[in-house]
Amino acid sequence: MRKFTALLGTAFAATAMVAATGQVVPAQAAPVSVQAVTTVHVKAVSEIDSNEPKSATATCPAGMVVTGGGFSTATGVGNDGSVVMDELLMRDTSVSGTAYEDADGTSKNWGVTVFAVCANPLPGYEIKLGRSAVIGSEHEKTAVATCSPGKSVMGGGFALTGATGDVVVDELLPGTSTVSTKAFEGKNGTTKNWFLDAYAVCAFQPTGWQIVNKAGPVHSSGKITTLECPAGKKVLGPMFDLTGSLGQAHMLSVLPQNVLREEVSIGALEDDDGTTNSWGLNNWQICAN
Repeated sequence: MRKFTALLGTAFAATAMVAATGQVVPAQAAPVSVQAVTTVHVKAVSEIDSNEPKSATATCPAGMVVTGGGFSTATGVGNDGSVVMDELLMRDTSVSGTAYEDADGTSKNWGVTVFAVCANPLPGYEIKLGRSAVIGSEHEKTAVATCSPGKSVMGGGFALTGATGDVVVDELLPGTSTVSTKAFEGKNGTTKNWFLDAYAVCAFQPTGWQIVNKAGPVHSSGKITTLECPAGKKVLGPMFDLTGSLGQAHMLSVLPQNVLREEVSIGALEDDDGTTNSWGLNNWQICAN
């Protein structure tokens, strides 16, 4: 079926309260006292035109570090299913994102917005990288990044190398100490050799550390899922996963918000020729006091 054409406006306007019926993962004891977290959200916007690729980098204020990030490929209202996010790179003090048009391209003007979730420095802070085992033109690849012993995931990111629009990232999933990501070649496949990286932002658990998730609807059109952190907690690391799409849908946006409430709205579209597959969109995030 064709995609949900009003998705962009809904994603940015989503303000409804959504219950965070998530799971609590038992805390690991840190060897030092970990204070409550103070967060700031920063965004950066690329140029808006019909060229590719587009990139933007959001940089944290001085003295703060990255815990997670988000993006939108709908900037300029030009993404009709023809633009895919290629990377969301986690660095100590910045988040960088790059998007490409898919194999069919588009003549519309479009851009990419990148969000950085920034926090006061956390004890044990580190960023770990995991790479897919195979570098070739296989249809599907996975990668897992693992924190050092005793540390937990605060957020995560991903990067495709060699794909340039022909591969879509299907999931970015948190575990207590891991971030896993998966990617599929798009509808036309590719003969390119490509690989996938996962990034885990790690630290000793701050007070109230918790993974929450919400399953979205399952049907064959575009969708949005919004999830709020439990009362009194802040968003550290937004994440997502698509189910059943197998490369025929891709992420449109991962939008962390902290103005009216601490929540994340995520949106996904089918590719530009649609699919009859029923598929779902699940919202994951890491929260803390």
